[in-house]
Amino acid sequence: MMKIYDAIVIGSGAAGYCAADRLFENGITNIAVITESRLSGTSRNTGSDKQTYYKISMDGHSADSAYKMAEDICSLGSCDGIKAYKQALNSTECFLRLCRYGVNFPKDEFGGYPGYKTDHDNTTRATSAGPLTSKMMTYALERRVLEHNKTPLLDNRQVIEIIVRNGRVHGVAVLNNETDSIEIIASKTVVAATGAPACIYKNSVYPHSQHGMTGVLINSGVKLCNFTQWQYGPASVDFRWNVSGSFMQVIPRFVSIDENGTENEFLLDCFPSAKEALDNVFLKGYQWPFCYDKILYSSGIDIAVHKETAKGNTVYLDFTKNPAGYDFNALSDEAKYYLSANNAVAETPVERLKILNAKAIDVYSRQGIDLYTEKLKISVSAQHNNGGVDTDENYQSCINGLYVIGEAAGSFGLTRPGGSALNDTQVGGLVCAEHIKNHPAAMPDVHALEDAKKRLSRLISGFCVSESIDYGFIPDKMSRCASFIRKKEDCEALLEEINIILSNLPLSNKTLSKYFYDKDMLTASKALLEAILSEMPLTGSRGGSIFTVNGKIIEENTEYRKYLSITGSNGISFRDVSPVPYPKKTFEMYLNKINEVQY
Repeated sequence: MMKIYDAIVIGSGAAGYCAADRLFENGITNIAVITESRLSGTSRNTGSDKQTYYKISMDGHSADSAYKMAEDICSLGSCDGIKAYKQALNSTECFLRLCRYGVNFPKDEFGGYPGYKTDHDNTTRATSAGPLTSKMMTYALERRVLEHNKTPLLDNRQVIEIIVRNGRVHGVAVLNNETDSIEIIASKTVVAATGAPACIYKNSVYPHSQHGMTGVLINSGVKLCNFTQWQYGPASVDFRWNVSGSFMQVIPRFVSIDENGTENEFLLDCFPSAKEALDNVFLKGYQWPFCYDKILYSSGIDIAVHKETAKGNTVYLDFTKNPAGYDFNALSDEAKYYLSANNAVAETPVERLKILNAKAIDVYSRQGIDLYTEKLKISVSAQHNNGGVDTDENYQSCINGLYVIGEAAGSFGLTRPGGSALNDTQVGGLVCAEHIKNHPAAMPDVHALEDAKKRLSRLISGFCVSESIDYGFIPDKMSRCASFIRKKEDCEALLEEINIILSNLPLSNKTLSKYFYDKDMLTASKALLEAILSEMPLTGSRGGSIFTVNGKIIEENTEYRKYLSITGSNGISFRDVSPVPYPKKTFEMYLNKINEVQY
């Protein structure tokens, strides 16, 4: 007889383990975690100079509130106020839980948690446990889930279908990559915590082990929210890593080298003066993602890097020498104060980096890259999908019983404060687990499960191995035409090419697993291109991207900041954003809801 779970969680990162732990805490213990590979994924394998966790201020002296934090999350538009308010309200509890689980966030001598300024924020809500914050979160949560809670982990299972009938979920179909067999896993509810569709871009900060599962979710019938809104920024290429924060604040050289080996400090040609170029490099530290609103300022650096690579030149950061025109005393007051306050006024960028954040140098030295002697090859790369699957305030999709959390969910608007995504992994797990507890789901439909098993078994029985099929050119083209610079004509041509491939997708590949990976990648790429071509002629350039038609930049229509962009099988629609709520009930009204304790 088939085992039926009360809930299954797909994904073994910070979001997935949080959801599993919260379910267990809520008394839902008949659960399992499914993963393709426990050691893969973004949470476990990425970071930055000091990877940020964004929460309400807890330094002991900053005036802050959840309402203010939610307003800041929503400030640049196209962001749901209710969900932002939940992220803000629950940030303290989620953060302190991670501290209790052993994540070593900095704490001052009085018990406060000091903070710093991050992307798209003017407060000091940001904190960090170092370059590997999300990895530390994942390890701490994994210990809790697997060792303390004894939740079963179903590893080497690649989810290839969400089984849906009559508008609700009944379980999932997985490919067991050890046996190449189809398994059906029945469950009343499913929580997808599978990250962004990292597979669709070649130029990417995502680790090679991160693929995502957005295509599978799309094929289940979900809608997408703000799917066009991504974050792109400078990142190292040979070892995928953000060059944000400290890497920029120490003001390295930006150098391009052409095919003849000629060096050019090209930023000097892109700004009115050397001082303006260097001040914007410093600002790029906490303005790392490309932002259309800042194209004349720090985001002009991304455009300059892109132009150099488009010429065929290779772009590097050089920490061994100061950039041309560097004069500490001529820097902006903000840059001088920051470097002075951290005692990081040294002769070269790498020496400043050693003082400011030595762990950032260690990240590269562990990969065999010596910033004291080597230039660091970079490109503008995809880093985060602010959009994703459309969910309600409880992180439930339009399919009853299917919840989507973490980066797979469309939780943010045109931009977001740096580190808010890590907070959202924890709040999403908390909120969806409580909703699952309070809204018990019906038993799965056995016939739906049996039908899926038969259909997929017939499908794979016809599979044959082919070494000649390789769709790697699609992510390359996506990076060139559908990244932070989006050309309408090129997007249309690529969409037509992908549609032709999908309409004749051969049931063959190097492996069965690769076949399903490619299908997922093609489906997600198609969805993004369709969203771009439907939405951006109306909204224009905005958020993390520029949209051009016949070489002309289409300016933003800011009226669309009032809406969420929703795409599904019926095309595009726009939904009003909800305002940040302001509860009007009195304390006594909430008190009266609590069951009386018998004394």
